[in-house]
Amino acid sequence: MVALTLPGPRRLEEPLGGRRLDALLSDLGLNPCEVIVTRNGQPLPDDAPVDDGDSLRVIPIVHGG
Repeated sequence: MVALTLPGPRRLEEPLGGRRLDALLSDLGLNPCEVIVTRNGQPLPDDAPVDDGDSLRVIPIVHGG
């Protein structure tokens, strides 16, 4: 199981391990250019593997002018 904390009050615990982060974000409808994903407080690259037991946090990128 992967624990995934999403923006807002959403939290998922799903059997999502064994995949790459970019595929997981795509399945959730999230654009990897608009979020940062951390595991144990460390940012992950888009091609990072996601394993069962991981606890991930999705942080939206806020930008403007």
